[in-house]
Amino acid sequence: MVKTWVRRSFRNRIFVTMLLAILLPLLLCGALMMRLLIVRSEESLAREAEEQLTGLSAAVESLQKDCGAVIEDLMDSTVLRSALRRGGGDSRTLYQVLSRAAGPMRDAVRLDVYDREGLCCYTTSGLPGGVLEADWGILRAAGEAEDVVFRTAEVGGLAAAQAVRNYSGTILGYVVAVAEPASFEELFGGLYTAASEVLLLDGRWRPVYYSRPAQAAQTAEYLRRQLLERGALQGEQGAYRFFARRCGSEGFVLVLQQPRAFTPLVVGAILLTGVLMGTLCLVLALFSAWTLSRYLAKPVHQLDEAMGEVERGRLDVRLETDRSDELGRLANRFNRMTEEYRANLDRSVQRERELNQARLRMMQAQLNPHFLYNTLDAVKWLGMAHQAPEVAELATDLAAILRSSISGDEIVTLEEELELVERYVNIQTIRFGDRFTCEVDVAERYQSCLVPKLALQPLVENAILHGVADREDGYVKVWAGEEEGMLLLYVSDNGCGIPEEVLERLNGENRQPSEGHLGMFNVDSILRLRYGASCGLSARSTPGEGSCVRLKMPLKRKEKAYAEGPDC
Repeated sequence: MVKTWVRRSFRNRIFVTMLLAILLPLLLCGALMMRLLIVRSEESLAREAEEQLTGLSAAVESLQKDCGAVIEDLMDSTVLRSALRRGGGDSRTLYQVLSRAAGPMRDAVRLDVYDREGLCCYTTSGLPGGVLEADWGILRAAGEAEDVVFRTAEVGGLAAAQAVRNYSGTILGYVVAVAEPASFEELFGGLYTAASEVLLLDGRWRPVYYSRPAQAAQTAEYLRRQLLERGALQGEQGAYRFFARRCGSEGFVLVLQQPRAFTPLVVGAILLTGVLMGTLCLVLALFSAWTLSRYLAKPVHQLDEAMGEVERGRLDVRLETDRSDELGRLANRFNRMTEEYRANLDRSVQRERELNQARLRMMQAQLNPHFLYNTLDAVKWLGMAHQAPEVAELATDLAAILRSSISGDEIVTLEEELELVERYVNIQTIRFGDRFTCEVDVAERYQSCLVPKLALQPLVENAILHGVADREDGYVKVWAGEEEGMLLLYVSDNGCGIPEEVLERLNGENRQPSEGHLGMFNVDSILRLRYGASCGLSARSTPGEGSCVRLKMPLKRKEKAYAEGPDC
């Protein structure tokens, strides 16, 4: 029934269309904005949490590093070994050693010295020492390890310990550095917001520090249960979100408890507001759609008929209107559109005609390189006939380079490109004699990589003609490498170096070619146009010592050559 009513008249169709065009975007926009607000807020808080975790993790790692450094310094103390070996000694001297080793950390870290039975002999806390089980807990872990071990302290906080051994390896006692929970208050001060809470767990998920000590065990148990159920270290609990990160050594986990941006009550209020606004929008949309449908029916129908004529190929259709509102301007723009379309069609025909002429000229221009190639081939045979091998070799190499330049392939393998480089080097060797050497050191796994044709030859040419041409011991090297899925090709020389203004153009954002280095800029332009702005050419140079030019492009291999190997 509704479908029949819609089809009854064009005005009804406009009414339904306008109703949907007004109502749906408003409702969707409201829903999306609400969702976007929640998501963006959560993402912002998540980024803030990650930044806070980074700072907190760095603080924990720094504390572990400092505790380890203090204990390692004490391992070299003969006073400590002597006191533990004799079961006593000059305690005043030992306390001085402990105080000196603690240094600036003496207020944040307590140093305890235990004998081999676990009895605390010395401590910097000023309180009577206690007893730890030598075959349990941190002392046992220190006795089994060669380096410093970290565990949760007996009364909370972080404990680092290492066994003191004599030269035969026998344990004399233990040195334990304890950072109590109060030390973490100062350590973490200013690294997280006041609304957040911080929980530090050891490798066995026992609380080392929690900014809300009374709930440390409960929160740790919840996170442990969540890890077992979901296999993740972060999630939500009521009005809070948890972000976890492993930090330091021996599996310590740092957890940041952050309030959620929107609680369920706030989300419910937002939804209620959205429903009320949607109802109001529905009423306004009904009224607006009905009014506009009555006003738009006639001119829209005329526009539809005119567009149908244009679709049938009549480009001389015009709409006559005396309206000055939007529909009048739309009719005028339709008239201008048809005129512009007709003009564009004429221009397209003209451009196609010019393109065909350019293709014909290009095909004619290719006759000259083919003629030159055939002439070089004749020169090669004449050189061989007249026993002039250098002339024959020069003609052969130049013909190979010319044949490659006029071939239709724009992408070749690196092996083919290096062959052209070697032929070019042979030509320059005949010209310069033994005044330079060129080394090509490219691993076999890169030979099948695809590169633009004639990408390396201009760089080698620049290195020879502008770099080592005036030297008697010139050296040019070509090698390849890879980094993060990108192929890197290098050409270096020990010549005079690249001028500073050319380097600035090569490495700058607006790269403009300079006289004498046009080939390098052409190669850079080809790479950037083909592979994107992240690829291209870069260079570094030291005046009088040489230069190095790097090409960066995606590492792609010729599938058949790479799959079948050398026999393909």
